[in-house]
Amino acid sequence: MNALLFGTYNSRHAANALLVGDLRAAGATVRECHEPLWEEARDKDAPYFAPAGLAALALRYAGAARRLARRIDDAGAAASLLVVGFNGQLDVLLARLLDRRRPILFAPLVTVTETLVADRETYAEGSIAATLLAALDRATLRAADVVLIDTAAHRDYLIERLGVSPDKVFVQYLGAEASFAAEGARRWATAADEPPARPGALVRVLGYSQYLPLHGNETIALAARLVPSDAGITFDLVGTGAERARSDAFVKKLSHVRTTDWVPYDELPGRIAAADVVLGVFGRSVKASMVIPNKIWQAAAVGSAIVTADTPAIREAFVPGESICTVEPTPRALADALLALARDPERRARLARGARAAFLRMASDEVRAARMRDVLALPALAAGRTVLPGGAGA
Repeated sequence: MNALLFGTYNSRHAANALLVGDLRAAGATVRECHEPLWEEARDKDAPYFAPAGLAALALRYAGAARRLARRIDDAGAAASLLVVGFNGQLDVLLARLLDRRRPILFAPLVTVTETLVADRETYAEGSIAATLLAALDRATLRAADVVLIDTAAHRDYLIERLGVSPDKVFVQYLGAEASFAAEGARRWATAADEPPARPGALVRVLGYSQYLPLHGNETIALAARLVPSDAGITFDLVGTGAERARSDAFVKKLSHVRTTDWVPYDELPGRIAAADVVLGVFGRSVKASMVIPNKIWQAAAVGSAIVTADTPAIREAFVPGESICTVEPTPRALADALLALARDPERRARLARGARAAFLRMASDEVRAARMRDVLALPALAAGRTVLPGGAGA
């Protein structure tokens, strides 16, 4: 199958890189027709999505759409399938407007509604803006022939909240890029012969994020305050974003906490491997309850002990107490869990082994490629394999 990845997606985002990798591993040839609108800003704070920000974004998108329209026929001449990834809500509508014959596979990762209304609260529930955003989500999901989403909990949300037909939504766990799995393979090639860390050794806790509500950075910062500085635990908090300043205010005088901006991405697998515990997400929104973020899969691929909030999505792929440590998303619960793990190196090692086993079982490259092959074989997509002159599918 020949596929055209189309739109203004952020090509540097892990979700889109993994989507392309899954398509190719499943046997598809992938070409791109891309305008890098969503790569203009790494940290998309509240003003970015405020009314004035959206108006400016709409103008830039109009220009990008014109350029995409001019290129789609040449770029996708041999394609029997159009693919739209993360950040692609408007791209789905544009693709359907430009081409009404070829099927569209949409892998949104998240909806606009859950992000800007439920999680970031940029727009209030029930407001006119929230109603319009929900209408946009419904239109984009309806325009696609098949929708890939990252968890079963998320699939239920699309069906129940946004009215998507159940027979067009399929789960593809996000997984982690190859560099993380490779780091895990190196780490665990000899780990079975090594004893757990000695009791009393310094326990390094790593947290990294874009400082968005999903991640619960304030909960992490307040938990760090509850952990005594002489408890043998250090925190390495990495990233930038809208909530960074507020979180830093809670930890700036703590000797056992270090905050840094982003590290080079190719160094991240090694940073995870060097940590004793990796933090997941501790937000309380609907979105937080139904996603397994990329960083949890990354830590699992490396084979690290993970602590995160207990959610339905997490329980789809991990077993609390066996492959992950789950807590209520409160500072006290997180602090207590970290103190307990610091005292129990055998438990940390068991959780780390369990996390890697869960990754290999649920989201390895081979498992995701097999799921993608099943998706590409669906009648709704396979029907587009016959290509007419000019690129329109029969």
